[in-house]
Amino acid sequence: MKSQVLIIGGGISGLSTAWWLAQRGISVEIWESGSRPGGKIRSHSEAGYLTEDAAALLVNFRPQVDQMISCLGLDEHRQQRNEGLNRYIVHHDRLTPVPMLLPALLTSSLWSLPAKLRLMAEPFVPKGAHTGETVSEFIRRRLGQEVLDTAMDAFVSGTLASDPDLAEAQSVLPRLTTLEQRYGSLTMGMFINKAIKRRRANNADTFSFDNGMEQLIQALVQTPGIRLRTSAKALRIQQVKRGWRVQGKIGGLPADLQVPQLILSTPADISSQLLEETDTTLSGLLADIEYAPVGVVHLGLNSNHIQHKLDGTGFLVAKHNSLPVNGNLWMSSLFPHRAPPGKTLLSSYIGGMRHPDQLQQDDETLAGAVLDSLRPLMKIEGDADFISIRRHPRGLPLYHGQYRARLAQIATCLQTLPCLQLNANYIGGVSVRERIYQGKCTAQAVTGNLKQSNSISHPQQILTPSH
Repeated sequence: MKSQVLIIGGGISGLSTAWWLAQRGISVEIWESGSRPGGKIRSHSEAGYLTEDAAALLVNFRPQVDQMISCLGLDEHRQQRNEGLNRYIVHHDRLTPVPMLLPALLTSSLWSLPAKLRLMAEPFVPKGAHTGETVSEFIRRRLGQEVLDTAMDAFVSGTLASDPDLAEAQSVLPRLTTLEQRYGSLTMGMFINKAIKRRRANNADTFSFDNGMEQLIQALVQTPGIRLRTSAKALRIQQVKRGWRVQGKIGGLPADLQVPQLILSTPADISSQLLEETDTTLSGLLADIEYAPVGVVHLGLNSNHIQHKLDGTGFLVAKHNSLPVNGNLWMSSLFPHRAPPGKTLLSSYIGGMRHPDQLQQDDETLAGAVLDSLRPLMKIEGDADFISIRRHPRGLPLYHGQYRARLAQIATCLQTLPCLQLNANYIGGVSVRERIYQGKCTAQAVTGNLKQSNSISHPQQILTPSH
């Protein structure tokens, strides 16, 4: 069957979009330039350790994600995080639990008395956002400087590799900024949302899979109706009368394909190059999107060499601590079978805007610096008996500056290109959860375009769980 949609890019964004399209009976072809699908999502089983190249887990509150996982037959392979685990932050060179409930927050040693009083006054802070307000400006205005320095800086730098002084609040913290706009207060909005969620079946949870995050990729690839081509590189795209013509190479041989609908799920710079001939304005907007280098250092150690109680998910680091790591996950505490018996797997995240040159260090220097930073925090003796380092020079897009305005300009350009969609992690969020959700949104837009052009008559809904 001739494909109705071509997706360039076989990462989680492209695969998710393809899956949602396939559920509607729309035939999809994916061109992935690499030798395997999944992009940066890759799991490795080495020496009894199960490690991840990038995304280590999925934090979900969207029913669309649960729907996909059920339909893929992955429910029985989900590994739920132990919700009783602490969340730590480095504070005054010590691991301090982060309070998750208001009473604990008021007694925590994380913040001074003036900071706690400032937090309690948050419901009375008036709205005051301006266009392009940064994360630092937003948190400082609503919660105070101390909360920014102690906690929010760690979150933005540690999980998103961004600089809170440059990252746009509405793009990076959409849930919090929405609470302010909707309820006038973060505190009141959270209380109201919590009451609403009690009446909903879908609550937030955190999980991975038996064989790691790559198990999700493998399941998506096996979906009927999706034709995946690896080592397939698009070199030129041209808008034609009834869609797009794509020329490239598959396995080193010339390839030429014409489709009614084209989706670019490649990084912004690659999409920019492909669109340079079609729309210089759109190409320029994409070319200016910055990326941060990120990496992960996996260390395996004897559990009895770690004196700190492994009762948490890990920790984040605020920049005033001057540590070489942005955060650390205790993977063998989070999920079972991540380390051999008697061993512990610690995964440290490095690079980002805080340490942009860090990935240039050699493995020995990098691993040594990371372990040395962990020793006093976790009271570690001895050396690691397992080391694995993964580097991503263009790891995560940076939602810096007036990013929503940039996305609005991109959307305006796309209005003149109705047979083209962009879906990659520089639009709508970098998490696996948001990539799955954005995949559904993109699939809906493509379905509407195909119906309008009479390329399909009655798209099918095939959303029954696999068994």
